[in-house]
Amino acid sequence: MDKTTLKTEFAAPALTGLRQAWTWRPLASLTPAQVAEVLRRASMGDAHDFLIAAADIEEKDLHYRAVLQTRKLAVAGLPWDVQPADESRAARKAADLARQALEALDLPELAVQLLDALSKGYAVAEILWDTDGPQWLPAAIVPREAHWFRFDRESGRSLRLFDGSADGAELPPYKFIVHTPRIVAGIPLLGGLARSALWAWVFKSYALRDWAAFAELYGQPIRIGKYEQGATREDIAVLKRAVFELGSDAGAVIPAGMALEIVESGSKSASADLYQRLIEYLDRQVSKAVLGQTLTTDQGSSGSLAQAKVHDEVRADLMRADARALAATLTRDLIAPLVRLNLPDAPMPRLQLMVEEPEDMAALAEQLAKLVPLGMPVPQAWIREKWGIPEAAPGEPVLGQAGEPLANPLANPGETAGSPAPQAASRRMQSAHAAQDEADPTPITAMSDQMEAETEPAWSDIMARIKAIVDSAESLPALRDALLAAYGDLPTDDLAEVMAMGMAAAHLAGRFDVQQEATGG
Repeated sequence: MDKTTLKTEFAAPALTGLRQAWTWRPLASLTPAQVAEVLRRASMGDAHDFLIAAADIEEKDLHYRAVLQTRKLAVAGLPWDVQPADESRAARKAADLARQALEALDLPELAVQLLDALSKGYAVAEILWDTDGPQWLPAAIVPREAHWFRFDRESGRSLRLFDGSADGAELPPYKFIVHTPRIVAGIPLLGGLARSALWAWVFKSYALRDWAAFAELYGQPIRIGKYEQGATREDIAVLKRAVFELGSDAGAVIPAGMALEIVESGSKSASADLYQRLIEYLDRQVSKAVLGQTLTTDQGSSGSLAQAKVHDEVRADLMRADARALAATLTRDLIAPLVRLNLPDAPMPRLQLMVEEPEDMAALAEQLAKLVPLGMPVPQAWIREKWGIPEAAPGEPVLGQAGEPLANPLANPGETAGSPAPQAASRRMQSAHAAQDEADPTPITAMSDQMEAETEPAWSDIMARIKAIVDSAESLPALRDALLAAYGDLPTDDLAEVMAMGMAAAHLAGRFDVQQEATGG
């Protein structure tokens, strides 16, 4: 490649000539007939007026500007990464070179400029190379006006620089980034969103103009002046001046033989609603064309959270498509020339714009609450990463009751976390879990027997007291009353120990059954 060509601005503007920075816009007020003619000429290859009109309505239509900017910025703000083609040293070196070049550029700004193709069908940027060092790197990437270029007459897909000739000048290699995100029937000019937005804007402009004229007279009644049959020219002039001045001064002086009436209109609000409904309808159609949905831009009278989620998913689909198209363009027109100029034999890396899928954290928490008690091992570091929770430093205050251990989920709800019986039961259950995880599941039976032996003294004491009550009872109602009365005198620690160990045994038995089903035992 010629160094001079790489460093020279090939499509620079000039004060005189075909490419000028200042552009006359004759399409200030479009009519339906003009829109039809502009679109017809663009479909035949003459897109100059269409491209000027596309930029014009983006300036005038605030809603179109907002939704188009939303779609551009959604892609421009995505994180990016360069992946090597394979694990070879040459591939990794090429990826590092591309990553270094992209980090030196303002990639989000470049993405916004190239995504102007969403409106016009294509966007162009020129690369100015720095060839003075050992590596040839892009020194700057300059956006160029779309109407400075034109497509060839034969295929309609090969972009050329407009120079006054029929087909234009051929673009030198490694100099231009040409982004064409949507191609209808293979012709980029037919894929711009402005082709649809132009029709919405022309009808909206008529509605806005009529609404503005209506608002100028809104609240002002119709003034009618009446004069006698023999009134002179001077009398008529006086009455006419009084009619017009009444609108601003709210007062007038007329001869005694003349009459001045004020007629109120009874349908003012209905007329205003008509303009508003038409404009809102056109804005909703533009939102559908640009974003694929309306609920994230307009708040209508109806709509639910479920509908909003569905609409947001449609918008996410467009964002993923835009990200893929832009990444492919930058890989082809920026990264490929960079690698070919510096590492001709290296495998080509690829740029990725990463669209992160939103995750339902509430559903994940519910799943964990069901799976963890069944014995599924879940790394704590993974949980912290999911929720973005840092690890507590030693001695750092944490959520919960400071200075007290967490409550034992197997303890009696009426007992405190610090009581000795639940703590003992918790320690026994933890040792049982450890023995079960390290050994074969069959020792659970021995563990159960051991737990039963440990709780037998406390259980025997409780049963002895109950037996004494039963023996002394004279009837079933008396037995019931005696048991209820004696419940508060039972040994609390022994009762808690028995209940905790019983729940622990039931928990271990459940785990044993699950493991047996999983292993087919």
